[in-house]
Amino acid sequence: MLKSPIFPRDLPLFSEDLNLLSGVLDDVCENRGISRNTAEAEHIGALIIQLYRQGVKDPAKLAALGKAYL
Repeated sequence: MLKSPIFPRDLPLFSEDLNLLSGVLDDVCENRGISRNTAEAEHIGALIIQLYRQGVKDPAKLAALGKAYL
């Protein structure tokens, strides 16, 4: 039997995760005056998801890192 490691990036995001991430993205976009339907917001959203999958689960920390990305 082939045993391959499971990485956090491979785990699914559940509705609770998506709700948290969406709220963080809303906060960052509102704070910076960015519309959610822009390429910049997509980049920030991707960063927030990446950080979340790497273990940053605190919404305040995610928001701070998302704001610092700008």
